[in-house]
Amino acid sequence: MQIYRAVPRDGFDPTKIHTRHPSARLPGNVPYFVDNLWEFTRSEDKPSRRHAVYASPTAELALDGAAGVGLPQDGFIACRVECRTPPKVFQLSVTDARYHPDVKRLQRAVHDKLARAAAAGLDARLALAPLFLPGLTRHELMTAMEANAPLRQLVEELAPAVTLWADTPNAAIGELFFEIDEDNAYTLHPL
Repeated sequence: MQIYRAVPRDGFDPTKIHTRHPSARLPGNVPYFVDNLWEFTRSEDKPSRRHAVYASPTAELALDGAAGVGLPQDGFIACRVECRTPPKVFQLSVTDARYHPDVKRLQRAVHDKLARAAAAGLDARLALAPLFLPGLTRHELMTAMEANAPLRQLVEELAPAVTLWADTPNAAIGELFFEIDEDNAYTLHPL
C-alpha cells in the first residue's frame, strides 16, 4: 500500500530523514476527551495517534487534507512516504478523524452525563475533569480513575461506545496514520 503526505512547500527538504516525534502530539481536530478515550481503548498492536504521522491513500486526498488547515492547496506538495521498515499503520473509515462517528456520538453522551454533574456542583464537575485534559496517557487516566469513582464510572460507560479501532477501513478514502518506532524513519518523495 502506498501512503502519501502533503507538506508545506516552504522549507521542504526531500533529503530530510524523518524520525519519531519526540513528544506526544495533541489533537487539533478532535476534542481532547475523545482523543483520550481513543488512546485509552487502543490496543498495543495499533499505532498511537499521539506519536502518529498522518497520511492518505492518495496524493489528492493528502493535498485536500492539508489544505483543511487554512492554507491554500498550492502551498503544499504531495509526497510518497517511504519507511525504512514497515511501521504500525491504521486506516480510518473516513477521510479525517474529525468526521469519525465517535466524535459526535461521544460528544452527545458526554453532554448528557455532564448535565447531571453540572447540577451536582463544582466538586462533581472537578471529579470528571481529568478526562478532558490534553494528551492524557492510558496510564494517567487509569491512575486517576483508581481514586475517583465518578471518573471511573464515566470512562467505563463511554469506553464501550468507542468504535474507531473496530471500524472497517475505507481503502479508497480513509485517513491513515502510522507510528514510527525509535529505530525507524521515513523519507518523503515529491510527486
